[in-house]
Amino acid sequence: MKLSIIIPTFNSASVLSKALDSIVGQTFTDWEVLIMDGVSNDDTLKVAQSYNDSRIRIYSEPDKGIYDAMNKGIKKAQGEWLYFLGSDDWLLNENVLNDIFAQDINGYDVVYGEVAAPHLAANHSGEWTLQTIDRNRCHQAILYSRKVFRRFGKYNTKYRIWADYDLNLKWFFDKKIKKKHIPTVIAHYSEGGYSSVCDTEMLKDLSWILLVRGRKMYSAEEKKDLINEALRMETSPLKRRVLKIWRISLKSKKQ
Repeated sequence: MKLSIIIPTFNSASVLSKALDSIVGQTFTDWEVLIMDGVSNDDTLKVAQSYNDSRIRIYSEPDKGIYDAMNKGIKKAQGEWLYFLGSDDWLLNENVLNDIFAQDINGYDVVYGEVAAPHLAANHSGEWTLQTIDRNRCHQAILYSRKVFRRFGKYNTKYRIWADYDLNLKWFFDKKIKKKHIPTVIAHYSEGGYSSVCDTEMLKDLSWILLVRGRKMYSAEEKKDLINEALRMETSPLKRRVLKIWRISLKSKKQ
């Protein structure tokens, strides 16, 4: 199995068909779909079952949110590559998966492209760099090899909305993870998507995460700004102590 497409659902009956039609109609056929449903009380399961396709596997059980559902999908997935599609999103055209796998992606662990999302600014596209790291790449634009989850584990459900950002920062700063940007629009990302909402927990932790994972990549001035922002947001006494030590260390190096 080349590709596992994981779709978390909850009361998605009105939108799920468009997502599934965009997959079933692909010219690339070596895929499976895992519907990870959170016990919907509408016709979501009936919609999924209506496709009568053995490649579409349906699971319905209580979950603790979208990333908990996606984590369950990771455990059940059989593909070499994993892709996460929102139930109200859809693949851009019938050839997009074939176009991705026709490219030279052997040896890479993360392959990321673009999404069609008029509500997102243009600076959310292109190659992800240190200068644009403060703008997440949504999971609808990314294919992950199994190595990513073996190395980092599953999504951190502490971040109920931006757990994908947390995972993306892990692979971005890890030199052992080979990444490839492709200039391909993979999916339409719906404006009302769950991840378009602000995650206050992630915002609180972001500067700390950037410092811990990418400290060697930042200039002294950039580190100073991140430390000051982390101190403004951080409430943990231990982390605040570490941040102050880092700040003192920076001042000492300047002298």
